[in-house]
Amino acid sequence: MSTPQPCHVVYCEGWESEPGRAVGVLDTATARERDSVGAQYAVLVEDADGAPLVLLEISWTHGHCGVWLFDAEGRRRTHHRYTREEDGGLALSHSRHWAAPDSADAAVGRVPLLRSVEVLGGNWSVYRDEFVNGGYASSHQWLEEDLAAITSRSLPGFGRWEALVALHPRLSEAGVELRDAGVEPDRDPVWAPWAPPGPLAPLGVDGLFQPGRRYRDAHDRRPGTVEVHDAGTLVLPTGRVLLGFAGPSQALAVPLPVGEHPVRVSVLRSTGPGEEFAVVAGLRIDVADLAGVPVHAWEMALRPDESLDELREGQFHGTAVDRDSGLISVGDAACMPHLSELLTDPDHHPDLVIGYTQREREALADRERELREAAQAFLDAPGTVTGQAFAEAISPSLDQELDFRPAMYVLLRLAHGVVHTSDPGPARFAAPGERSRDSGPWTRTLSEPVTGGNLVTAFIGDGVSSCPAWLGRAADGRVAALLVDTLAVDRPAQY
Repeated sequence: MSTPQPCHVVYCEGWESEPGRAVGVLDTATARERDSVGAQYAVLVEDADGAPLVLLEISWTHGHCGVWLFDAEGRRRTHHRYTREEDGGLALSHSRHWAAPDSADAAVGRVPLLRSVEVLGGNWSVYRDEFVNGGYASSHQWLEEDLAAITSRSLPGFGRWEALVALHPRLSEAGVELRDAGVEPDRDPVWAPWAPPGPLAPLGVDGLFQPGRRYRDAHDRRPGTVEVHDAGTLVLPTGRVLLGFAGPSQALAVPLPVGEHPVRVSVLRSTGPGEEFAVVAGLRIDVADLAGVPVHAWEMALRPDESLDELREGQFHGTAVDRDSGLISVGDAACMPHLSELLTDPDHHPDLVIGYTQREREALADRERELREAAQAFLDAPGTVTGQAFAEAISPSLDQELDFRPAMYVLLRLAHGVVHTSDPGPARFAAPGERSRDSGPWTRTLSEPVTGGNLVTAFIGDGVSSCPAWLGRAADGRVAALLVDTLAVDRPAQY
């Protein structure tokens, strides 16, 4: 008979992938008390050398037990989600497995980057495979043998984690002997880096405004580094905050103090071989009177007619992203009636709150020059070659870029030239700050003189329809911050 492998148990708030360690270490008595009342906590199981093997995330109030399995490099690669049933047992409801980051088979699409499984009932399930090129495949089928063998577990008493720990391949046969690690608990409280199943939780939002923090882009998982930039001041004459280009009745239920509050923008930037990208990860307003006071807890910002009870797992109430401009905005509800006419005028709206950056102006000028030269060559020597060159100069806008503002600008210039059958003159590009104050490459502020307030906007691009917003409260309950989260970065798993 194999000798049980000794393992150490550390009670904590959870696991931080960066820098790869348990955070919010708890003493055993505190963890036991949380377990008895159903409160959230985590259990880290390490081998004798301190390498992480298994992480349990427990919240009996939500009937939830998540099991993370670490690989030999200390990375979480497999996650099983168990739900407590009425008979007191644990039933597998979801499972996910990520390919190794350096997997050659995953890189060429022979195996999925992520395999997700949802157990529908019995052993009938839905498998979903996501591949490196963004493609996916799904199928309804019986559970494969590896998962069918672990669909149920007994509900463990506190400290009796052996059956769950045995899900790790290294521990499944030899068994384990669990010992308290005897580590000192952390003195300062730590925000738990995970949340049980429920509406979208504000996981990792503090990290969005920590310069130098490493994340991956949520779309294609390219690694990047957080930059934080000042974005001017939000002026609130009444404190009734309006997110998005909505009516005054849609102001948030919890107001911010009247006054001027500093605004910052978080940008995730990455550089790689032959490419660079930067995306807006969040827009944050800090209450001026509480500058420097840390946020103790985040909660979803709601309007008066919204409730968390309406939301299913992973859902959120959020602010709409303007479909035409790709903008999110924050302002005082009192300002909107005075801005609505301008903001709904298609001839002013894009330039009013976006303008064009210097790089965009140069690119547009180059694009228009190429178009003019191709058109002139065709007029000077009409023929197949010059005609084809002119058609190719036009076609990228028509076939590939029609939804983008620069392409629409080129089409308008072309139409203007055709209608007037003469050179319409040099292009006049709206520079940032002509109508609104340029507060950086990603944000603008537009003053509203009637109330004395203003509107702060950030450009987050196409493809995003709605963003959650989070209210941050200080330890004494006062609202200290408001953060609009673009969901542009890959955050810790909620369960």
